[in-house]
Amino acid sequence: MSEEKKENRLVGLYILLGIVFIVWVVSLFGLNFLITDSEKKGQFGDSFGAINSLFSGLALAGIIYTIYLQKKELSLQRKELRDTREEFKIQNKTLKLQRFENTFFHLVELHHQIVNAIDIDIYKNKPLSGLSLSSIKLKDKIERDKVTLKGRDVFKYSFEQVNYQIKKKESDFDEIYMGYWEFVQTDFSHYFRNLYRIIKLVNEYEFHSLEELDCVENPTTHTERIVYSQSNYNTKYKYTSILRSQLSDFELLWLFYNGLSPNGFENFKPLIEKYSLLKNIPKDKIGDKDLIRFYNKEAFKE
Repeated sequence: MSEEKKENRLVGLYILLGIVFIVWVVSLFGLNFLITDSEKKGQFGDSFGAINSLFSGLALAGIIYTIYLQKKELSLQRKELRDTREEFKIQNKTLKLQRFENTFFHLVELHHQIVNAIDIDIYKNKPLSGLSLSSIKLKDKIERDKVTLKGRDVFKYSFEQVNYQIKKKESDFDEIYMGYWEFVQTDFSHYFRNLYRIIKLVNEYEFHSLEELDCVENPTTHTERIVYSQSNYNTKYKYTSILRSQLSDFELLWLFYNGLSPNGFENFKPLIEKYSLLKNIPKDKIGDKDLIRFYNKEAFKE
């Protein structure tokens, strides 16, 4: 309660007490001044009970006023408690969201670290100087330079290798993918596990509670389910869009193939579709366009 309100209430109480005191003083001195005969004073004193009743009434009024003030004060305290609880809920939600974002952006940063740490050694043929293409035993005279690819260049090179085989359709997709996967598994398995973990973290987080959305504890009506689900989905989509914007074209192409492979078909592919993670994929680079039909259209939806 503010000091100003307390002062206003004390002023009201002082005024009431002042009125009672003035009435009492006036009645006391007025009796002595107006009535000089002692016998008449005694008679008047017998009838002075009316004034006593007046004071008793004033005392009762004072009690009622006090009770009123206490009731009003309790009402204000209850309001302050409600406001405090609401403020606490807001603070708690803010802290909860901050903890989520700290984890989310830490994992995104880890994603970039994983990408930058990926490397692969490839060898390029380098013919010796002075030899013509018709030289005998040319293959025995060719030197090979080792080149180390790093980061996103690895995704580009690896995709081109596996995509070439898929385009030729010499064998089943799963066989081609899993065959090449053995070659890149050391680095790529860590990459896809972390990427999946980020998406799953967002997917399982509740950004908006039932209480916040004024829904019942167990939403039963169609409207309540829509409000609860859509509100959370919109926020989840926002965070997955942040992650999607960090992926290069060749990461998206690898994600496309990974979702169709035994590695990601059961768990990762539904999340890829749910949050349209392939929205920005360059479809023209996919070796076998028939594979696109195995994804729900939501995976590419804008």
